[in-house]
Amino acid sequence: MQSLIKFLLPYYRQYRSLFVGGVLFVIAVNLLALYAPWATGHVIDKLIAFSREGGLWAHRGELGLLLASILGAALVRGALMVGMRQTLVVLSRRVENAQRKDLVERLLSWDLPTLQRFSGGDLLTYFTEDLNRIRNFTGPVILYGLNALALLIFTGVLMVATAPELGLAALLPLAILPLVTYYLRRKALHLGHAQQAAFAYLSGYVQQIFPYLRALRALARPEFLRQEMGRRSESYRQASLAVARVEAYLQPITYLFIGVSLSVVLLYGGYEVMQGRQTLGTVSAFSLYLLQLLFPLGALGWLFSLVQQARASAERLMQVLSVEPAIAYPASVIWPARPAYRWEKLGYRYDTKAEWVFRGLQGEVRAGEHLGIAAPLGSGKTTLARLLVRQMDPTEGHIWLGDRPLRSYSLSTLRSCIGYVPQEPVLWEGSIADSFRLVKPEASRKEIWEALEWAGLAEEVRALPKGILTPVGEWGQQVSGGQRQRLALALTLIRRPRILLLDDPFAPLDSQKILEILDNLQRHFGGATWIIFTHRQEARGHLHTWWETLGMEPILQKGG
Repeated sequence: MQSLIKFLLPYYRQYRSLFVGGVLFVIAVNLLALYAPWATGHVIDKLIAFSREGGLWAHRGELGLLLASILGAALVRGALMVGMRQTLVVLSRRVENAQRKDLVERLLSWDLPTLQRFSGGDLLTYFTEDLNRIRNFTGPVILYGLNALALLIFTGVLMVATAPELGLAALLPLAILPLVTYYLRRKALHLGHAQQAAFAYLSGYVQQIFPYLRALRALARPEFLRQEMGRRSESYRQASLAVARVEAYLQPITYLFIGVSLSVVLLYGGYEVMQGRQTLGTVSAFSLYLLQLLFPLGALGWLFSLVQQARASAERLMQVLSVEPAIAYPASVIWPARPAYRWEKLGYRYDTKAEWVFRGLQGEVRAGEHLGIAAPLGSGKTTLARLLVRQMDPTEGHIWLGDRPLRSYSLSTLRSCIGYVPQEPVLWEGSIADSFRLVKPEASRKEIWEALEWAGLAEEVRALPKGILTPVGEWGQQVSGGQRQRLALALTLIRRPRILLLDDPFAPLDSQKILEILDNLQRHFGGATWIIFTHRQEARGHLHTWWETLGMEPILQKGG
């Protein structure tokens, strides 16, 4: 519970006025909840007394006033319950939005090596299961939990103050209930961790398979896909059932203890009435008090399970929010004096025990120079591209951009100066225009069509029935490989970067289309610095320099 409170405390401080208002509404609602049982017991005693004092008609005014007060209290309580929900429910939604914003900011600050430590299933679980379980705590648990706690305290105090012996006897079984629920909720917490891990395991597989299901049907055996999906689904089902088995005990046990308390009131209270020490109205009021506790205490099992799930999710979210990226970007915004690159004795390996991808790499690209690099497969072209855009830092060596080390530039500066198109670009679901507005929200239709023209894609898009409103599908599955590559290039060009870093952008294109795109780049981005990794010989005529390896010297030293 401590981890959950620690995680939520900053958000509750931010919205403390809503929380304080909600608590005040809860207190008022539950104070009024005591009036109806008390007034009912008082009416019963009055009826008995009036029947001995000339009949009920003679006292109709007093009876009518008591009944009207019960109705009035119920109406006021209903209005206060609306206020209670409008504060605590709104608070839960605002806290959820703030948590989602913080999680997005944290993930956006991560570099590529840090992101690769987490599977897609884990990341999906953070935004779906974990945030939803935290909201269940800030919403239903806080709302109903405060309501049950306030009602239990107020009812207990009133019962003990009215009839001490009867009140204590009735409340004793309810004092044992928390010990039983504590044991069960501890067990549910342990099983809840296993359930979340099983969900991440399942959702990771779904993310990998289903977006590419059409392509996989032509490659993979359908029975293998079904078996793997069934195996992971069964693992999640068993983990969920284990949690459900524990939670199944909570509500029946709660009703059992309330039933015992109610039996004590009826039996012991009835005996007290027979002995003349209590009135029938007091016993009736006590019965109504306990019946009023039936729903709040009956929901304790459900609330405890939500608490345990939220606690497990809070621990997961605190862990992921505490992850510091391997790469730290300075906050100060400094722009490179010129878009030139230089790297010396550059080496990289993905693990301290792994082989070097490359080592001793040296090279220089002057401002405005157009460089093409054609290196063998597996020699580290993509790794070098990621180092130059600073998705990763080199294991050894140094990179300069302009006159300053690459490390001295902020993330926003690098993303503004460098236009990077990866070897396998990813497109977002939505229309072509939506993709552009994710990259440049203020982009006009004219700018979008210009970028498509530069990438050699405008004619094909104009021929589509919906033009730039054509959906590209999940992960760009509704466009061809060549169209996906060119659309990624257009998304980069619309920002008008000073450096173009293109990783094998021409692989799926024919020679005529390659020459068309290079002509457009020369015409509109001729003054920019180009670094293009490509095997296509058609590009050589548009490039100032051509390297058959990754550098100017013999630089590829495997092992090392």
